[in-house]
Amino acid sequence: MGCEAGLHLKSLAAALTAICTALPALSGIGARAETDRPDIVIDGVPLPGDVAPLDRMPAGVPADERLTGTWVGSWGGGLKTILVIESAEPDGAAQVIYAIGAYPSWGIRRGWWRFAGRIEGTVLRTGGRIAEITYELAPSGKLVATFARKNQRSRAVLTRQSLAALRNPGRKPGRRPGAAVPWTGGERAFLKTGLVENGKPVRLEAIVFRPAGAGPFPLAVVNHGSTGRGSNPKLFRDTFTAPMLAEFLTQRGWLAAFPQRRGRGRSDGLYDEGFNVDRARGYTCKTKRTLAGADRALADVDAAITALKKRPDVKPGPVLLIGQSRGGALSVAYAGLYPGKVVGAINFVGGWVGDGCRNAVAVNRTLMGRGAAFPRQILWLYGENDPFYGLEHSRGNFAAFRAAGGRGRFVEFRVPGGNGHGVMQFPRLWAGEIERYLGPLKRR
Repeated sequence: MGCEAGLHLKSLAAALTAICTALPALSGIGARAETDRPDIVIDGVPLPGDVAPLDRMPAGVPADERLTGTWVGSWGGGLKTILVIESAEPDGAAQVIYAIGAYPSWGIRRGWWRFAGRIEGTVLRTGGRIAEITYELAPSGKLVATFARKNQRSRAVLTRQSLAALRNPGRKPGRRPGAAVPWTGGERAFLKTGLVENGKPVRLEAIVFRPAGAGPFPLAVVNHGSTGRGSNPKLFRDTFTAPMLAEFLTQRGWLAAFPQRRGRGRSDGLYDEGFNVDRARGYTCKTKRTLAGADRALADVDAAITALKKRPDVKPGPVLLIGQSRGGALSVAYAGLYPGKVVGAINFVGGWVGDGCRNAVAVNRTLMGRGAAFPRQILWLYGENDPFYGLEHSRGNFAAFRAAGGRGRFVEFRVPGGNGHGVMQFPRLWAGEIERYLGPLKRR
C-alpha cells in the first residue's frame, strides 16, 4: 500500500474508505463495527458466528461450480478482506458476507457486512448504484475483485480457502497466530543476505508468487516505491505487493518476488533512503544525501536478487526487473550497473524525488541515467496527472536517458480516476505493452 502501491496517498485512502462506508448503505443488514465483539476473528478480520459457506453449487444455478465457499485476499495488497458466499439461487441471486480488517494508516476500521449479490457464470456482482464490487474467476482459479465507486478504483486477488483451516491454522513453534493466512496469495519468505547493520546480519522480507508446475522458473523481481513524503513511520511497516501484476506474471511462467528493502515491511534494518537530518521531516531534496539513499537501496536490490537466485525453484540466468515509483528508478539504474544480471527492465512511473523538489532534475536524471549502459530496451510506463512525477518532467528524464545512449520505449496512459501514479493498478492499460516486451525475453 502507500505510494509504492501505485496510487496517490489521498486517493487510495478515499477509495478504500469508501469500501467501508458504502457497503452498509447498500443493504442495511448485518453491519458490524470494530467496537462490536465479533464471534470469529481471522487474523484481525471479523466474521459473524453463524457464517455458513456454500460448499456446493445447487443444481440449476447459472454459475461456475468453483464460485463457492470462503475467499481471502487484500485490497491493493494491504487491506485484508474475506468474502464468504453463503447461498445461490436458480435465478442467480446470492447472499454473501464481505469483511475487512482494520487499517489504521488509512483510518479504516474492521467490520463485516451481509448483503445480496448476483452470480452468473464466472462472475459475482455485489452492490448497486452507490458502489459495486465485481468478482471474476481467473483461469488460475483465483478470484479477481474490482471495487468501483465514481472515479475510485481498487483491486484484489483472492484465493479460495477452507474456513475451518482459517479458524484453526497449523502453527509452528515461534509462528505468530494467523501467519498462515495467504492474504496476498503469495508465500512470505525471509531472505538471508550479506548485509550487516550494527554487527547483525540483515534479513529481507519477500512475498513470492509461484506459477503452476514444478519449475524452476525465470525470476521477476518487483521493487517497491517510497511512502509519500516519508514523514509517516507507520507506512514503513506496510509490505508491498501488487497482486494483479503478480497474477499477470505467474500466468506467463515467471516467479514474481516482491522484496522489501531494509526497514520496510518486516525486513530487518533501518529504512534510510535519503531522509532529512531530522527524520520527522521525511525525505530530503539534497542531491548528495538523497543519492546516497538510492545507493543504499540499490545494495538492497542486489542483496535480494542474490538471495532469491539461490532458491531451487528459480531458473539460473538474468532476472526481469520491474519497479514502481522509486522502485522504477532503481530498476532502470540497476539494469545499467549490472547488465549481465538483468534480462529486461520495466519502469512504472519511476523517479527518486518528486518534481516539486528543487534538485529533482539533477537527482532523477543522475540516477536513471545509470541505466543508459543497459544494452537492451527498457520499458517506461507513465500516466497523465501524476502528482509526484509530471509527464513533462518524466519525458525529460527519458530524453536524457536516450541522449546518454539508453534504449527504451516511453508510453503514456490516461489512468481511470485521474491519478497518473496509479498505472500499475490497471492491467488493461499495460498488459499489451508488457506482453510485447516479454516476448523476446523468453527466447534469451
